[in-house]
Amino acid sequence: MQQRLWLSSLRDILAKHESDVSWMEKKREAEIKNPWFTQKNISRSIDAWINALEKDTDEWLRQYSLPSESSSQTLGIIMAGNIPLVGLHDLICGIICGYRVRIKASSDDEVLIQFLVASWIEANPELSHRITFSDNFKGLDAAIATGSNNSGRYFEYYFRHIPHLLRGHRNSVAVISNDATEKELVALGEDVFTYFGLGCRNVTHLLLPEGFDMVRLFHAWEIYSDLIHHHKYANNYHYHRAVLLMNLDKHLDNGFVILKEMPHVYAPVGMLGYHFYQSKPDVDAYLNNHQMGIQAVVGQNATIPLGKAQQPRLWDYADFTDTVQWLLSHYQAEASN
Repeated sequence: MQQRLWLSSLRDILAKHESDVSWMEKKREAEIKNPWFTQKNISRSIDAWINALEKDTDEWLRQYSLPSESSSQTLGIIMAGNIPLVGLHDLICGIICGYRVRIKASSDDEVLIQFLVASWIEANPELSHRITFSDNFKGLDAAIATGSNNSGRYFEYYFRHIPHLLRGHRNSVAVISNDATEKELVALGEDVFTYFGLGCRNVTHLLLPEGFDMVRLFHAWEIYSDLIHHHKYANNYHYHRAVLLMNLDKHLDNGFVILKEMPHVYAPVGMLGYHFYQSKPDVDAYLNNHQMGIQAVVGQNATIPLGKAQQPRLWDYADFTDTVQWLLSHYQAEASN
């Protein structure tokens, strides 16, 4: 299957990121352009992709009847730029489903995605007519766009005449019990602080049992205290801390993250929301009431274990929409007309 060969090639290209001079130069360039993309976070994202492509490719591809020929249909992808290579999954889905893909990269992530695509095409010249970068979205047959909830309204209007898959703002939550170990709370810190909390799979809200000792969290998270030395993160933390202090809002503060009791899922960079629950039905009700704003749920008894939020499998689709199936349904409908 050609799709499997393409993904194997992509994995091999990514695997060179710590040894290839061109990769190292591009990672430095990406960090200069976007300081949120530290070398550590770029490498973390690439390693997660390598792991997924090594472990999941065969099982993932077997789930679908993928076309053996490419189509003349063009898929437009407007990519986000909140974490490194965040738009790569949509690109892969479009390619394996037979589309020509036209990408509008985020200015925050254009260095990495453009370099990776160029390397992929160099290794697979047959992809040269299948992937382009452009700000022109006329003549598309389908579109996938990721942005804020406000930009979503614009995308909804702009792409109203073609099939479109729009993604807005989501965050993730963690469900913690009283018997959580220190090791598990340390792992929870990975879900909270990886990528500075900027990803939709980052935990921004904690569901804690009544009476939970909050000191346990701060003790477990001491290993993440270096975050405060990153100037952009520190600016966010100090700003929200100042606002809370001026307004005399009750909160907890350990010097690099602020915890505030509040009901909603979203919390800004440098802050984390939480609330207490009494029973499992309370947890279920909260998750159900906020499902449109939740990307992932992590916890001791959840599908995603603590510490694994930023290690998605290839079939962990954004907004719970099977992107491949969605693309195939429109591809097949067009091809049959």
